[in-house]
Amino acid sequence: MTNGVRDETGSRGRRSLRDDRGMTAVEFVVLTPLLFLVLMLTVQFALFLFAKQAATAAVQEGARTAREEAASKGCDSASGTWEQDAVRIATSQAQAVGGQLVLNPSVKTGFTTDPGLNADCKISLISVSLHSDVPSVFPGFGLTIDVHAGGPLEQPVRHP
Repeated sequence: MTNGVRDETGSRGRRSLRDDRGMTAVEFVVLTPLLFLVLMLTVQFALFLFAKQAATAAVQEGARTAREEAASKGCDSASGTWEQDAVRIATSQAQAVGGQLVLNPSVKTGFTTDPGLNADCKISLISVSLHSDVPSVFPGFGLTIDVHAGGPLEQPVRHP
């Protein structure tokens, strides 16, 4: 302003030091990859949780089968097939429920013996465990799941 008259450039003609033209493009370039990363992490987390849930259900079914067969058919692993049946049931259940999310399931059975148990079978606890890989959304990023289930072998006990 000169002598109370406003010049043509005024405050609009000059560039301010805090000009934010182009900030939207910068924000878009920075935030879009972060948004996609969060989205992909969410998908990976959902895949992991579903695979773990399917594997847990399969192991519980295998443990239930092992406990039932060991109690009814005999717990001697040489004569009974409860261990093989538990592995077969858990593997087929994991592949049926988990589908392609439970990759290469490895199922193992175990048992704990109690020599002081006053019963025909000295097995006190039966366990089934499953180890598997989970498909990855990110190349080179592998997740694995390990689930276990089991319980006591229910059998008649001889009283003195």
